[in-house]
Amino acid sequence: MKKLLTVIVIVFLLTIPALAVDTSDAGATSPVDTSEMEEALPEEAKEILGDVKVSDGTNGTNLLEKVRDWAVQTMGQKMKQAARSAMTALAVALLCSVAGAAAPDGKTPEYVILGGALAITASCAGSVGSYLNEAKDALTGMSDFSKALLPCIASASAASGHAVSGAARYAASSLFMDILLTVGTGAVLPLIYAYVAAASANAALPGGVLGGAAKLIKWACGTVLAVLTTVFTVYLSLSGAVAGSADAVAKGLAKSAISASLPVVGSIIADAADTYLAGAQLLRGAVGILGLVAVLCVCIGPFLGLGIHYLFFKAAACVVEPFAEGRLSALLGDIGTAFGMALGLVGSAGLMLFISIVLGTQMLAG
Repeated sequence: MKKLLTVIVIVFLLTIPALAVDTSDAGATSPVDTSEMEEALPEEAKEILGDVKVSDGTNGTNLLEKVRDWAVQTMGQKMKQAARSAMTALAVALLCSVAGAAAPDGKTPEYVILGGALAITASCAGSVGSYLNEAKDALTGMSDFSKALLPCIASASAASGHAVSGAARYAASSLFMDILLTVGTGAVLPLIYAYVAAASANAALPGGVLGGAAKLIKWACGTVLAVLTTVFTVYLSLSGAVAGSADAVAKGLAKSAISASLPVVGSIIADAADTYLAGAQLLRGAVGILGLVAVLCVCIGPFLGLGIHYLFFKAAACVVEPFAEGRLSALLGDIGTAFGMALGLVGSAGLMLFISIVLGTQMLAG
């Protein structure tokens, strides 16, 4: 009797994830309700991918082709914006150089450098502010989407026999995504604004009095992002490895108990459980692929805009360096660095979410 009760309890526990089912277009049932994730898809993903469902995640190539086509269509517009902004700043620096060459002593007057620094900063303020706001929106979008995506992956992991590792990774991912969103919007983005202000003041004032402050801000932003990403990756990997061992032990004990209690029927139940777990793993893979592509859709716009602006301003700084006053060419490079810092912030959030999805959906042995 005790053995029979043990089998009943184990079978009940194995079938708990199947209580929440979702009907797909084909009429098949799913061990996990994915409707909340589909409804929570970011607007960027809906714009690029159209009306998609989790089942479309089985065709990742088609989804990536849609992202590629959108990126190709958008890149031209992003390049025009970056070229217009960088060329305006470049023209100001060259005009200041001409004014300096026309001076009696051939040295650019301080008031010309001051005016040039203010003009360059003013001409770039719109682009900097726009793309920093876009970076903030990308962080918020990824954080909001993760609140629907990560529980779905954790549920699919539990249904596929990895309940402990799924829960551990979900907890770690949610915690670090919240930390990054808080730090990114509350500290890193304001620091980038402060970096641009310090770089502009350093170019406008003689003696490079604020150059050290700009370098310190740049170092602080890079260090914060590097530490968060590294700690997150290490913690998620270690917690997942430990929890994965617990999953393997639990599944092994369950199979042993079933087979030992009911030698004939138990093997049938164990085989059925393996089939169920394999189906849940396929679902988990589809959820992961759609999640990865959706995160890519959120990141691709800011990545293109920030990355192209970074390259154009760095190129403008190199072009103008032999002709313009050194502080003005350095300012162009510093503005490019500001775009690069924002790119690193969005990239860190995207990387953390990518790692969460990949580790949450990987096929674990057993």
